[in-house]
Amino acid sequence: MNNIPVPLPRTHSSASPRPALRRKRVLVFSPDADLARFLILNLEDRYEIAREHTLQDFEHAIHSMAPDLVLIDLYTFSADVLKQLDIVRRNAVSVPIIVLRAYVSLSSDMNQLIEELADHIFYKPVDVELITQAIEDRLE
Repeated sequence: MNNIPVPLPRTHSSASPRPALRRKRVLVFSPDADLARFLILNLEDRYEIAREHTLQDFEHAIHSMAPDLVLIDLYTFSADVLKQLDIVRRNAVSVPIIVLRAYVSLSSDMNQLIEELADHIFYKPVDVELITQAIEDRLE
């Protein structure tokens, strides 16, 4: 008896291989390290997360990361809020924006600008589970 191996028939597929799906990207801008860390821990298993805490790094990250969603924790001082909102307005207008803010009195113009830019606003103290759900809803 001959033990000559018989080659298996080749199969040809006309379908091209599927590219690996890219994880959605979330950019978190927050000066509050504890809040940012907690948000990242809740999100990092599903999304690619970047956290910035300076305005310069935040603006750079919007360009370099091309996030699918931006979560911005507004400072309580009006001048800083205006700078943050200006960066968002100039750079991330085509992605969902979730805003966290303190319940403080701001001018009606600033409140209107926040409402126009934000897809969702959460007032501090925040429920991280609600924020996580809002992110999932916006990205799914």
